[in-house]
Amino acid sequence: MRRLPFLIPVLGLALALANTLSAPPAAAQETRQAAAVTVTGNVVDDATRQPVAGVVVVLEPLGRTLVTDDQGRFVLDSVPRGVYDLRLIHQDYQSLDGDLTIDRPGEFFLGLTPIGDTGAGDTGAGMITGIVGVVTDQASGQPVPEVVVSVDGIGRVANTDQDGRFSLSEMVPGRHDVVFTYLGYRQRSVSVEVEAAHVVKLHVELAVDAIALDPIEVTVQRLDRNLQSVGFYQREEDGWGDFLDREDLEYWNPVLLTSALTRFPGVTTVADPRMPSRGFLAFRRRGTSCIPTVYLDGVRIGGGRDPAGIDDVVNPDVVAGVEVYRNTAGMPPQYWGTGSACGVVLIWLRRGG
Repeated sequence: MRRLPFLIPVLGLALALANTLSAPPAAAQETRQAAAVTVTGNVVDDATRQPVAGVVVVLEPLGRTLVTDDQGRFVLDSVPRGVYDLRLIHQDYQSLDGDLTIDRPGEFFLGLTPIGDTGAGDTGAGMITGIVGVVTDQASGQPVPEVVVSVDGIGRVANTDQDGRFSLSEMVPGRHDVVFTYLGYRQRSVSVEVEAAHVVKLHVELAVDAIALDPIEVTVQRLDRNLQSVGFYQREEDGWGDFLDREDLEYWNPVLLTSALTRFPGVTTVADPRMPSRGFLAFRRRGTSCIPTVYLDGVRIGGGRDPAGIDDVVNPDVVAGVEVYRNTAGMPPQYWGTGSACGVVLIWLRRGG
């Protein structure tokens, strides 16, 4: 995520405040009207300077969410002068987040960096590539902590935690022999193919005695690096909520994202009274429907009396995964609070790789 590269200059706030306090009633009314201004933003590609369409623009303090047009433009109409937290989101670019100072009408430009464009000579360092997994006792199925997990030939070592989990990040792509060692258990080894910008998931069972064992049971799964970083897979394994990943979307191939989500129990859509052909996601509650709060890559884009037009903002082709929580049970704590009573929907975008 990058900070805003430049902002609109700030006017003298002390002078403006003094003028407002000393103005007669009529002049004070005119001052308040003048305090709201309209500005136009232009979003361009940092590398080509070409406009970027379809960028989600979130002005959180005012609860506004817009999308740039074909010319990369968006208009903030009648915005009170001040400093605002602005975020730009697009599936092909690094997110941009920072403070936007608005003090007069005008036009400004913001640049987005394409994903993967980290400068000349970049060898892919920092991308999530590696191995994660869990080690359990073959007989009891219980996790085995403090197992030494080592990778032959490259000196990478990790230990399993109290839940039997381990992680080996920033691995060099290629085939590696991973060895599992713990006192009282037979040493096991498994050969793993690591691919660039992907994570391999393993489930390894250790036997207490040294008898001959069947071939090691290994489950290998490609994990989306964005979903991995936000804890999607851990919450899915915990079993709360309903989950939709890239594989599900490719299997169903929905035209609209809401069409895929209504496959879950209790999930439906309600028509927009201003535009009946347009539907908002809703949860059924005792014969009625309520509108959940929707987050896009962790940023609230609507909910309740201000429902999010998911199908207007998100194309199913750019979605990595979706989490649906119809109540607070299992809901990530950071999404509790105002607007979560009906439930929340978390949409995560693909991040390349």
